[in-house]
This record gives sequence, structure tokens and C-alpha cells, in this order.
Amino acid sequence: MPVHQVGHTSTLVIDDKRDNRMLGVDVWYPADATPENDQTHYELLPGVSLPSATAFENASPASGKFPLLVWSHGRTGLRFNYSQLCEAIAAFGFVVVSSDHPGDTLTDWMTGQNVDDETNDKQRLGDVSFIADCALGTRGELMVGLSNIVDENNMFIGGHSYGGLTALIATTGIHGMPAEKRFKAAIGAQAYTRILPAELIASVPVPVLLLVGLGDITTPPATDAEPAWEILSKSALPHRRLNLPYGGHQACSDFSLYMELAPGIEGVPQLVLDYLQSIAAESPTGFETTWRATLSEQIEEMKVFLSAHV
Repeated sequence: MPVHQVGHTSTLVIDDKRDNRMLGVDVWYPADATPENDQTHYELLPGVSLPSATAFENASPASGKFPLLVWSHGRTGLRFNYSQLCEAIAAFGFVVVSSDHPGDTLTDWMTGQNVDDETNDKQRLGDVSFIADCALGTRGELMVGLSNIVDENNMFIGGHSYGGLTALIATTGIHGMPAEKRFKAAIGAQAYTRILPAELIASVPVPVLLLVGLGDITTPPATDAEPAWEILSKSALPHRRLNLPYGGHQACSDFSLYMELAPGIEGVPQLVLDYLQSIAAESPTGFETTWRATLSEQIEEMKVFLSAHV
């Protein structure tokens, strides 16, 4: 597939069917950027932002139809914490949409507004279905013209950590929530799966890609990859697994980049620097020199996997 320029936009959408639940959403998409389009900056905190390497803000969508990947952040995550991955998949020719999951963001956990697991599961499943609807333009628009380029016959879901769990349960349903049958395949990056019943994993009806960090101590392979893979590997579906020898729990996220850049950015609060240091302490030894290669390996595997099912 050709390499595309990448457009980016951020927006807010309101789900009037779920008590006006408001979701912040980031969208990356194949674009026709012009010199008038500014380079994207991701605002991590008020007044603290990081520039994108490849994305252009509010660029016009490219012509054509493109598959959709809905991406779900991990517990205590935020929708834009995976910008490098999302930009790369958009450049590959996908529309990538990621929303916050209120009740399970970093802010929610810092302020004590986080919800219990069952509530979180239900809210997340509602979120991914709603933003898929918005990407198709059936319940509002994420941006002008976006729905014209989304291929409704090629929709996928993926996520990191608890977002990987979200990707799996979206295809099966849980807690009385129905399955989202539009997703053709699912991706779990350093996925948190230990709480899922074996029968649910066995019932996943679509191909699954597991990206497994062998240095992950938050969702260790022994508890969160091996049991799930034991079940998936017996399926007739073409499931895939990629082991990442130098991968920690944040192997697919932007946190390694944050750790590199944050100390040199004026105005970053010490609380944030301390938080990044806590993540560094849980990362594999030497991750500072391996994280780019590990991230690239995951992106290439995702391209292969998604291409096989488009």
C-alpha cells in the first residue's frame, strides 16, 4: 500500500443515548496536506505540548475509501498516548480513531473519579461503538468529510492493556452488552486478559493479533498472554502472536518518547516527571535504546495483520 500524508484532528462528541456522555476524540487519516496546514502538536498539559513528526492539523482527507481502526487506550491512559503508532497506521492507509474513556483516564484516577471494572467495560463498549458510528457519519461527524472516506465494510478494533481487553470483549459482548459485529479483526497490545473467562476468549469470532512484551511486568506474559494464547491457538481462525524481546508494558505507547523529551520542556510539572520515572522503573533494562525498534516491529506486524483482513 502507498504511504500517505497524515492528517489529524481533535474533537468532542456527545452520546445523547448515554446520558450525554462526552468523549474527547483524536482522528488520524490519509490526507492531502498543503503548506497552509500546521504541523500537529499534542497538548499533554495546558501549555505543554509535543510536536508530531508526520501529522498535519485539519488537512483535507485524501480521496478514496480507507479501512477504519478504532483504538482503545489502557487503564489510566489518554486517547493521544499512542500518536506514533496511530500516525504510522494512518500513513499506511487507515482512518484511526481513538477516544478517551471517561471513568478510566489518568485524570479520573488522579481525582478519584475512576469507575469499577464492570461499569468500565460497559462504558468502553458503548464508546467504541459510538465513535465507530460517528466515523461513519451515522450519529454525528468527527470532522467534515471524514465519513466519505471510511470504508464501512472494513472496520477493525485494537487497544493497549485494558484497551486490548476492550478490543476482545467488543467482538463478544459482556455484562449484557451486545457484540459489535462490524469489527473484522482485533488487536491486543500488551493486553490485560487475566480476568476474562476462558469461554469468552474461546468465543472471539474474529482473528486476533496479540503483541506480547516479554519484559512486561504489568500484564506479564505468564498471566495475560499465555493463558489467552493457549485458547486462541486452538481456534481455526488465523490468530497471530508477536513476542517482543525488549518490550515492556508501554511498548506500543508514546511514554518512552515522553521520557526522552519531557526533561527538556519548560514548564513540565515535577509530578509529571515523577510519574514518567515510575513508568521507567517498570520498563525493561535498556529500553531507552530499544523502544523505537520495538515500536516499529509492532507497527509492521499490525500492517501485515490488518492487510490480511481488508
